[in-house]
Amino acid sequence: MIKIVILNDTRNSNKNKLENDDGFSAYVEVDNNKILFDAGPSEKFIKNAEKLGVDLDLVDTMVLSHGHFDHGDGLKYWDKKVGLVAHPNCILKRWWKDDHSHYSGIQLTKEELESRYKTHFTKEPYAINQNTYFLGEIKRIYPVILKKWVLEDGQNDEVLDDSGMVINTEKGIIVIAGCSHSGICNIIEQAKRITENKKVLAVIGGFHLREIDDNTNKVIEYIKNNVEEVVLAHCTSDQVCHKFRQDLEGKVKVSITEVGKEYSF
Repeated sequence: MIKIVILNDTRNSNKNKLENDDGFSAYVEVDNNKILFDAGPSEKFIKNAEKLGVDLDLVDTMVLSHGHFDHGDGLKYWDKKVGLVAHPNCILKRWWKDDHSHYSGIQLTKEELESRYKTHFTKEPYAINQNTYFLGEIKRIYPVILKKWVLEDGQNDEVLDDSGMVINTEKGIIVIAGCSHSGICNIIEQAKRITENKKVLAVIGGFHLREIDDNTNKVIEYIKNNVEEVVLAHCTSDQVCHKFRQDLEGKVKVSITEVGKEYSF
């Protein structure tokens, strides 16, 4: 059985008296591996794990989807000698383009990450176990809209470190994304190539869709033709979530996650 528990998300109904930030973190159990996917921006994922009965001391692998503070700054509060898998660009210094005073990268340096974890920085796909893979640098076939960030040298930040994870099962693949700056369609396509499995059982995570526009409509059309279930998370606006439900009703199972939700496959 595969278990996924949302330890941090933008949404919180407060049913379980959990804390949350605008960010993402998920705990994943698969093939005897216990994986932490992203850590949110603060220590709240640790507090929530304790309340939810998730023992983070048993985690053997950490996957960082990309180097933005709302997915990686929680690592400042979690110092475990586990494997950390991430794209090498995750440590780049980056700022909001319109306000250079707002730092958007993670606080920990490459040296600090290497001292805390057994780091494996790679642009290539990486096998966590026989059925679970870090996706590596995403091949961008479908259009990607990026206008928000700038790097230390003043160049536009293409967020090439944005990646995800895939679990291959007999029923199909399960794709987990952090923010989908690489484009959720591109992430899914990479997951299919790596696993050589074209059946997409579920996609869970942030889709980075804020408005109902041409890009959002194209993503919905792609999901309709390629995916059985989507679980929408952080950085997917309420209006976009409603549009997904409206357009995909009866075609694709659509749900909106929040901190504390658990999924089994």
